[in-house]
Amino acid sequence: MKPTRREVIEMAGYFALSAAIYFYLGRHGVAPVEVVNASWVPFLPVLALPYLLQVVVSYALIVMLSDRALRRATVKAYFAGFAVCALAWHFYPTVMYRPEILNPTWWNWPFRVMASLDIPTNIVPAGHILMPVLIIWAFAIDRPRSLWWLVPCELVGTLAIVSTWQHRPIDVVMGALLAVATGLGAGVGRLPGRAAIRSVP
Repeated sequence: MKPTRREVIEMAGYFALSAAIYFYLGRHGVAPVEVVNASWVPFLPVLALPYLLQVVVSYALIVMLSDRALRRATVKAYFAGFAVCALAWHFYPTVMYRPEILNPTWWNWPFRVMASLDIPTNIVPAGHILMPVLIIWAFAIDRPRSLWWLVPCELVGTLAIVSTWQHRPIDVVMGALLAVATGLGAGVGRLPGRAAIRSVP
């Protein structure tokens, strides 16, 4: 069953609220602890656009899930994970300074926009990976034929999270494990058999 207009509006409102909390904690928290990225991680600001697309599109893809119980479980799992992240950001605020772009070029404008809006705080754990993990999981149940394009796109987005220095690799791993834990808790994998066997293109 497709989501109703009310359901879409509610989901948009919840995600807007989570974004507001994210930006508030990042800008108004106590003095953060500085963390340092691994020396082997490259800095590729050109990947800011895939990162920004992943942030928005991963959330929007929830409306493509045909099973209402799965949509609700996915949203519930995301906000449970986000709540854990928000508590971590509040009680253990972190910052990781990004390298400067020495030769600004036109293709780096998405990074400049991102850097001006999203200051380098709320590093541990990586909340940005929550929905990518959950949406892949949900699509594997409800729309497995779409995984051929979804998984590569989310992998590129995950590489972008690290290579734009939004988070360290360990932070992404922590966030992914948190998504799995909240997904299990919310019952993402315990859905009606009709959803598990459906193969929607």
